[in-house]
Amino acid sequence: MGWEAWSYTIVLFIVGALFGSFFNVVGLRVPKGISVVAPRSSCGNCGRQLNAIDLLPILGWFIRRGICHSCSTPISPVYLVGELAGGLLFASLPFLVSTDELWIAYPLVSVLLILTVSDLAYMLLPNKIIYPAMLLFTGLRLFIHPLPLWHYAIAFVLGGGILISVSLVATWMGKPAMGFGDIRLMALVGLVMGIKLVLLCIFLSALLGSVIGLALIASGKMDRRSPLPYGPFIAVAGLVCFCFGDPLMTWYMGLMTWQ
Repeated sequence: MGWEAWSYTIVLFIVGALFGSFFNVVGLRVPKGISVVAPRSSCGNCGRQLNAIDLLPILGWFIRRGICHSCSTPISPVYLVGELAGGLLFASLPFLVSTDELWIAYPLVSVLLILTVSDLAYMLLPNKIIYPAMLLFTGLRLFIHPLPLWHYAIAFVLGGGILISVSLVATWMGKPAMGFGDIRLMALVGLVMGIKLVLLCIFLSALLGSVIGLALIASGKMDRRSPLPYGPFIAVAGLVCFCFGDPLMTWYMGLMTWQ
């Protein structure tokens, strides 16, 4: 990769980190009905407004050593992770998807990062984010659709429908598994990706959630009754499917054929 490509990638990383910082704000404020523009961000403990150094994506966290400059309260690593994720994803997408699909990929990453922050903070996937995203991706898929449009329509119903079925069965068994926010998010994934990839996303998100959940239980950080936000698992699985879903399916089908 030449210097020009490196420069382009570095710029995308910086832009992504800046957006990641903003997505943290959106994910934390929208569920509480607070404007994303004002007031300025402040320490959740002492209330001191953040200055220019504090607001530097990634660097600000390390400069302040992960604590508030005023009261020394630890700053949640969620902020740092969100900024790093934004930078890495924005820089990586041009290498992972086609040029046309970038028009889908960047909004998708943005929405999933916002929803992940919100779900981790409040165990809530706000309709104020999901419903506008559904409208946005419906419009985008009318113009950019490598699959027939009916694929996306069926996948929308299928993604939400399967999770509704799982939720109803789990509730009937006395073990509620997920909320309606998770159902709407999976429907959104179907709208973006089509039938084959939404089915893969359902499988991968369940697998990821099970592995992480069992690891947390084994480590004593949660018990079997503790709620676990499912949105982040859908988000991670969705991004994996969007960027690598077709090669994964091809590899799996080849493996089955070989057997």
